[in-house]
Amino acid sequence: MPEPLLHFIVPFSVLVMCGIGLKKSAFFASFALVPDLDVLFHIHRSFSHSAIIIFLLCAPAVIIPAVKHSGRTYDAAMVTLVVLSHPFLDMFTYFTPLFWPLYNYSIYIVAELMTNMENIAKVQWVFDIKLQPVMFNQTLSIDAPIFTSPCVAVTLVITLGLVLNNFVRKKIGF
Repeated sequence: MPEPLLHFIVPFSVLVMCGIGLKKSAFFASFALVPDLDVLFHIHRSFSHSAIIIFLLCAPAVIIPAVKHSGRTYDAAMVTLVVLSHPFLDMFTYFTPLFWPLYNYSIYIVAELMTNMENIAKVQWVFDIKLQPVMFNQTLSIDAPIFTSPCVAVTLVITLGLVLNNFVRKKIGF
C-alpha cells in the first residue's frame, strides 16, 4: 500500500499546482488519510476504500452547501476528490474494493515496464487488471510502513519543486 506520507503528498501537490494555497492544500490533503482509519477496527481496505461509500458519505457535504448557495460546495468537492485519491492509489498496490457494494470484487491493477540491463532492447510491458472477491477479514495485527525511503525521496523532490515554483512565481510576479 502507498504509505500515509505518499497518500498525503500526492493530493497536496496536485492541489498546490491547481493554485490552492499551501495551508488549505495541507488541510484538504489530510483527508486523504481518512480511509486508513479502518485499521482501528483491525480491518484494512474495507468499505472505507470504496468510491461508492465515499461518494455516499461526502454527497451531503457537497449538495447541502450547493442548495444553500454557499461557497463551501467547491471545498467539499475538493475534499471528496482528495479522499477518492486514496483508494485509487491503493488499487495500484493491492486488491481494493473500489466499487463495493455494487461490484463485489476488489481490483488490483499491475502496470509495469521492465527491461534487462544486459539486453536493454528487451522490454517487457505488463498491464493486468486482477479481480478478487471482496473479503473484509479482521486481523489482530496490521504491519505497514508509515513511510519508506523511496517515499521520503519522492516527497522531498515534490516538495522542493513546489517550493521552487512558489519562489519563482513570487520573483517573476505571477
